[in-house]
Amino acid sequence: MKIKPHGSSNNMQSMKHLIFLSLFFLFCSFSNPISDMEEVEKAVAEFTKAVVEADKAKFETILSKDLVYGHSNGAVQDKQEFIEEIISLTPFDYLSVNVNDQTIKVSGNVAVVRHIYVAQAKNNNGDIVDIRIGNMMVWVKNGKDWKLLSRQAYRL
Repeated sequence: MKIKPHGSSNNMQSMKHLIFLSLFFLFCSFSNPISDMEEVEKAVAEFTKAVVEADKAKFETILSKDLVYGHSNGAVQDKQEFIEEIISLTPFDYLSVNVNDQTIKVSGNVAVVRHIYVAQAKNNNGDIVDIRIGNMMVWVKNGKDWKLLSRQAYRL
């Protein structure tokens, strides 16, 4: 008959639990279901969708209160001016917006996005116009959300 030392079964069980918990927390710390880059890409997509839909509520959530929105013609707007222009459908009622050749660089809680902005819109005369400009956007992570802080368009 073998005699087990007192508590050896408990020690082995505790060791297994400790190893399991260590591996679990190690795995959780390395698994990020969505990266910052993917979150910013999603925010840009939400922004372009909001432009087409003239979605004031969406703009209120994804635009920084300190927004500086620069147009390719040199005009600069704050958050409220930008939202008012888009929802008024003046000078353009956007029919579609796509972004091409997009790059995203994330540094801490700041992301710089560059892309070619390609849109079709109806102007005040009812004519369909094609828009193709370059954009640079600066997004800032506020808590868990990315907010558009600045956007500057430029002519191609």
